[in-house]
Amino acid sequence: MSGGSSRTPSVFSIQEAEDSYPHGVRAGTGDTLALAVMGVVVLVWGLGPPITKLVTAPPLIGTFVRFGISSPFLLLVLAARRRMLSRRVLVATALPGLSFGVNLIFVFATLQEATVSVLSTVVAMQPALLLVLAGPLFREYPTQRQIVFTLLGVVGATGVILGAGSELRSSWVGIGLAVLSLLTFSVYFVLTRLARFDNYVDPIEWMAGINVWAFVSTVPPVLLIADRSDWAQFGGIDWLWISIVAFVTGVFGHVLMTWLHGHLQAARSSLYILMMHLVAVGLAWLIHDEAMTWLQGAAGGVVLLCVALVINVPDRREVR
Repeated sequence: MSGGSSRTPSVFSIQEAEDSYPHGVRAGTGDTLALAVMGVVVLVWGLGPPITKLVTAPPLIGTFVRFGISSPFLLLVLAARRRMLSRRVLVATALPGLSFGVNLIFVFATLQEATVSVLSTVVAMQPALLLVLAGPLFREYPTQRQIVFTLLGVVGATGVILGAGSELRSSWVGIGLAVLSLLTFSVYFVLTRLARFDNYVDPIEWMAGINVWAFVSTVPPVLLIADRSDWAQFGGIDWLWISIVAFVTGVFGHVLMTWLHGHLQAARSSLYILMMHLVAVGLAWLIHDEAMTWLQGAAGGVVLLCVALVINVPDRREVR
């Protein structure tokens, strides 16, 4: 994870080490490319929860298969680029990768106990959590304007989700699993951001390591808990849904997000990700017939307004 020669950045291979930006976030934080990539991430991540809910197999089986097909794919992509998963990256991705794997188990489990809206409500709290962590972890101190509009954005995202009213269904188990989903994803998100904070990390190599460890995290519980009846529930159309989650939301979306960690503040990118909940709730309405109301529409407008008002706010970092 060391810098290479300076050159024009590519979405899939950033190899410049810019000494003038030692804390990881490079010049042009709000540039057109970064915002365009963020828009793609919002769309493909918003696709994840509604598609995941279509999988009928038990959570462990779904997660095992998801990483079982994405891990070798990413290793093959690396090989096609004449690269290998280095020992250093493999070690560095252990904790975030295990967190990511456990997170997906919790996500699958949550969606079998609750509606997409419940999961989205809890996960929408992440930007507020990142505001607290960004300073001490990344020395990225948000401006007052960022803080205000991030908190308003969280309120707006919550309104989008809670506006479903009676369609917001969950057991207490589902709520607990949703909280665990938030915590484990936050660990993965923060550790990946830290990896991009001071070092060059190839996004595809990083995600290959993440997926290998995420797959490893599913093996013990599958061996200890799953039985033949669980495996019998997976098949047919489940392959299509798992493939979309693995390659579109997973490989494509997370490789792009890993790249973005080197170009956007953590708190800023987390605010932008709030827009994925608009996509998720909209698709849940289309796919699962989960109701949409005027309150959700108004709250969605608040989210978009807050994001728009923060896009051009200059970053404020600790200066040394």
